[in-house]
Amino acid sequence: MSSQEIKRKLIENTKMLIRKNATVTIKDIAEASYVNIAAVNYHFGSKEQLLTEVINEVLSDLKTFIKDSIIKNLDDAPIEEKLEELITFIYNFSMENIGILNYLFLSKDIQSESSGLLIDSFFSDNEFTRYIYEQLAQRMNIKSTSESFAKYIILFSAFSIPLFIQIAQMKTIGGSKIETFKDPLFRQHFIKNIMKMVQD
Repeated sequence: MSSQEIKRKLIENTKMLIRKNATVTIKDIAEASYVNIAAVNYHFGSKEQLLTEVINEVLSDLKTFIKDSIIKNLDDAPIEEKLEELITFIYNFSMENIGILNYLFLSKDIQSESSGLLIDSFFSDNEFTRYIYEQLAQRMNIKSTSESFAKYIILFSAFSIPLFIQIAQMKTIGGSKIETFKDPLFRQHFIKNIMKMVQD
């Protein structure tokens, strides 16, 4: 097996493991990939570097899907319908990748890198954020970049908080569970109120 094939195998097995578990060791990754721990360190330098690469890939896949499969396919359907489609996708994606999101937002393993990953992916000047700002400006008749950014922050925050609630509950033992986006009635109220916030 080539060096690139081993790296790919380590990345894919790490994704699989942390989708299922909130805590994964370098030993778990090595065993799942049928390599020794030294091979993980050889290819990535450390478990933290491997996790950073895995999370970067997951975020990149999420952004690509949002951009190419949802936003580019906006048609004459009401914006509320498209928002519900987007929310449903992000929710399902998040539930499938909740272990990965836990590493991104709550894990101490890559805490210093994770805040940078989030900022670089969703808030820095990059192809994805420029595209989103342009779409917001066109569809909401926004005249300034700062207003596009403000509305984007509102939308991002509104999507994020219910997901953070779900992720935080992973570490909670007992107590009631808050299902947020899983409830269709909640989604309807949520979208209605988002639209009130971003449309003036």
